Amino acid sequence: MDGSTISIPLKGVYSPHQLASDGLSRCRWFSSIPPERMGLYGEYDYHGLSKRVFQCLNKNVDGELRRLKIRQRGRVVVLSGQLGSPYQLREIVTLALSVDGVDEVETYGVRLLEAC
Repeated sequence: MDGSTISIPLKGVYSPHQLASDGLSRCRWFSSIPPERMGLYGEYDYHGLSKRVFQCLNKNVDGELRRLKIRQRGRVVVLSGQLGSPYQLREIVTLALSVDGVDEVETYGVRLLEAC
């Protein structure tokens, strides 16, 4: 190869200036925020889902949540830490699944203080 470039015209492929002149300058792909990236107030937030789950749990769960860590991996909420009882764990998982954008809840490393 001598380092020269080859130009191949492609039908149906638009250059950026053609998109703007066609009235398609606003890209539809980025017109809304994915549910897993929606923040507490509707803004874009990379960790928005875990923050909204924490807010929901904080409002609706009686008991200590300081030792519970809430993380997210896409639309999956990952819980770890320490809880009081299996009942509280079931309640937290049910509430987390009710938050918009949560597809699944994983409970890795959750220790329970009291047995069934």
